[in-house]
Amino acid sequence: MYNGIGLQTARGSGTNGHVQRNVAFVRPGKKDSVNYRTEDDLAKLDAQANRQPNQGILDHERKRKVEVKCAELEEVLESQGLNLEEVRTKVELYRSKLMNQGGTATTELPKDEFGRLLVRETHHIAQAQQEKNAKLREAFGISEYFVEGTSFDQDRKAKEDLAKADALQKELVEKERAAR
Repeated sequence: MYNGIGLQTARGSGTNGHVQRNVAFVRPGKKDSVNYRTEDDLAKLDAQANRQPNQGILDHERKRKVEVKCAELEEVLESQGLNLEEVRTKVELYRSKLMNQGGTATTELPKDEFGRLLVRETHHIAQAQQEKNAKLREAFGISEYFVEGTSFDQDRKAKEDLAKADALQKELVEKERAAR
């Protein structure tokens, strides 16, 4: 007997006492175990999915890209032999054009062959996620003020139905006034 397994002694058992492992035994695998998430884990996942991008950092990144383009233009103009005042005025015009033109940073972000954004920075990822959520919310017709769990609230449904009826009534009244 080794490690408490087997016979105390092989004497009288009709065997030599050799112990083998049970090949027919099926071990419970990891497939059977279910890992349930706690409320804290769910809250963290929800917060991570709904993280707001820091607009200050995104604006700073956009301004930095504009300044890099302006510095490149300045180098090109100086290499062409223009005087300092002409270079400054042209760079300033170019800078103001870029600042007015670049309203959204997503148009500048690189995309792969399937149209997905290739972003690595946290705030760009958060901004892309917000845009994706907004498109999905719009596609499903979900209000941006929707609160989870209110779908089964009868009072909320009644209030929404009344609001829709009032809106339709106002539209009909306005159409009748416009027709007169």
